[in-house]
Amino acid sequence: MTAPAFAFDPANDVHARALRRLETEQVAWFGTIGRDGFPHAVPIWFLWRDGRALIMSEPETAKVRNLRANDRVLLHLEAGADGEQLTVLRGTAAISPEPSSAWVERIGDAYTAKYDAWLQRLGLTTATMAERYSVLVEVTPHKLVAW
Repeated sequence: MTAPAFAFDPANDVHARALRRLETEQVAWFGTIGRDGFPHAVPIWFLWRDGRALIMSEPETAKVRNLRANDRVLLHLEAGADGEQLTVLRGTAAISPEPSSAWVERIGDAYTAKYDAWLQRLGLTTATMAERYSVLVEVTPHKLVAW
């Protein structure tokens, strides 16, 4: 049984801070369950949109293989400069039936605004990123652990 999606309360200071961080942080740790039953965590770029984290991935990665077998995930932000800004989302993830390139019209401007400098260093644009990282993963949070 899957828990219902988590609803942030912007009037709650902890929730509001978590939302701000989800909208601005550039790197998060994404945890899946490996085939051997052990956690698998990797740093990822993500876009927070409509209450979900959107992640572009190359199709043959361990995280994509893991998601095909088990949709339970964690999205974990760094603890901030003071080490006290814990933000962890526990939830489920789904692989979009549409490739990342089909999402570019909807999310391309926001993705470019967030990652343009990093993309340029890698010789990529949002469009070429979406072609190479063709799997779009949608993470729906079910629980927030934050303080």
